[in-house]
Formats: sequence, C-alpha cells, structure tokens
Amino acid sequence: MKVTKNHFLNRRGFGIHSPWAYDLITNVIEEKLPYYAYDDLYEYWEKAPDYLPQYDENVDQMLFRLVNALHPRQILEIGTGAGVSTGYLASVSHSTPVITLDAPHPAVEDVRRNLAAFPQIDYRSGDVLAMLDALADEGRDIDFVHLAHTAFFREAVEILMPYLNEKSVLIVQSIKGNSRRNWFDALAKDERTGVIITKGSVGIVFFDRKMYKQHYRL
Repeated sequence: MKVTKNHFLNRRGFGIHSPWAYDLITNVIEEKLPYYAYDDLYEYWEKAPDYLPQYDENVDQMLFRLVNALHPRQILEIGTGAGVSTGYLASVSHSTPVITLDAPHPAVEDVRRNLAAFPQIDYRSGDVLAMLDALADEGRDIDFVHLAHTAFFREAVEILMPYLNEKSVLIVQSIKGNSRRNWFDALAKDERTGVIITKGSVGIVFFDRKMYKQHYRL
C-alpha cells in the first residue's frame, strides 16, 4: 500500500478551511435536527432481531443523512447484521437500489422478512467475497459503500478499489476495534484515497483526489 503525505485536522482545533468539508461536517455528519423519517425508522429499529449485530441509533441516523446529502445512484452494504442500517440506507429514496451482502447464518430468513418492508433492498446471503467479485464483474455503478458487519473488510476494499471513482464514498464501521484500527489508518494515508473524516468509530473515505488530502477527526 503506497502512502502519501496526510494532514490531520481537528475541527475544534485548527478549523476547517474547505467550504465543502465544513458544510458536510456541520450540516450532515453532526446535524442534530430530526428528520421526517426518524420516527418510522425507530419503530423498525425496535423490531429488528436483537440477537444480530447492529449499531447505535445515532450512527444509523448519520448514515441516513449521508445518503440524503450525497444522492448516490446505488448503495452497496457489506455485512448486513440485523439489517437496521440497511433500512436506514434504503429509506431515503425508494428509487435508489440497495444491495446488501451477508455471510450465511441461522437467522438469514428473519433478516430477509424484516427487510421485505423495503422493496428496493436486494439482500444476498452467501460467500461475501465471491458475491462482491461478481458485482465487480458486472460493472455495477456503485458510488456509496457501507462496510459494516463483516470480517472481510481488507479483502472487500481491495476488490472494490479499482471500481471506485471521484464520486465514490466508503463508510467504514468499528474503526476503533483492534483488527480495523491499523488497517484504517493505512487506508487513510493511501494515495488512492482522498479526504477522510472520522467521527467516533466511523470512518468516511472519499476518493476525489483532486481535492487536498486531509483527515478531519471530529
């Protein structure tokens, strides 16, 4: 993995000089106002299988706001878990396809039934990396990737990297965990990535390398 110089800024320290980054951080990532769909989604969140992994509600709400702001043409999630984050990703627009890839487990049908409330979700269970390879071979135009409940985070990103472009965004969960922290730090410095924003245990990676490479830690 080749590394280029990376600058680390803290919004409350040095300040943010990029109007684009300031707007995204202030009005999307750290937005506190309620959105119209939160009430309905909270009910869905409560009904999701609690014996499968899921994130805090505030993390799912941030995913909702990012999709709402970035208007992706297609969303890919790797590691469905309980399917809660999947529902938040899909609820922004009924016309935006969402593909979520999950490793086989005994509760697959429970997740499938819960996700049936969102007809634009394509839930696939099987060999995650094989399914990801097949998607890449199809030349899918996927510009929003949510790397969630999966152990194959390194392999998944390397498969996707040749297909990510200046409009792509990658959301990586659990970057404070030991298995992901060093890997994500290296990814943030990789010359193939652009602006990086981290908030808590979530990392947001952009790939427009025309923009000045900075790492904003919130």
